Amino acid sequence: MLKKGERGITGIDISIAIIIITIFMSMVANLIANINLNSKSIQRKTIATSYAIQEIEKIKAKGYAENYNNKGIDTEDIIEESDILDTNGKFSGYHKKILIKDYVLIQNDNTKRQDLVKEIRVEISYKLGNESKNISISTYISRE
Repeated sequence: MLKKGERGITGIDISIAIIIITIFMSMVANLIANINLNSKSIQRKTIATSYAIQEIEKIKAKGYAENYNNKGIDTEDIIEESDILDTNGKFSGYHKKILIKDYVLIQNDNTKRQDLVKEIRVEISYKLGNESKNISISTYISRE
């Protein structure tokens, strides 16, 4: 009776194991890359939202400023457009634009009265990879 030794592993077993490990590792690497990209995206969006809220709070604290008069009546006007600097005075990667427009025109005796309520919108833009992203928050300021 011939008895064959069945000890060890064959070449086909090794190649199948390597293929399965390679597929598994590529899936894990792809998952890690996607998690990292989503984390960066959420972090950048959170910072942009924070900048927008800070600008809105500054505008609300000032109230209705006289330089809002005659702005944004027909179309949106730009009040301010600039890059946001970090604490060291370097460009932080965020750009802000503050826009103003009349929110409502009130009619009294067939005449339109403007400059009573203004909509002020803060837009923060930034780049994420090759894509440009934008956060926009608005508030309303009324004349007292």
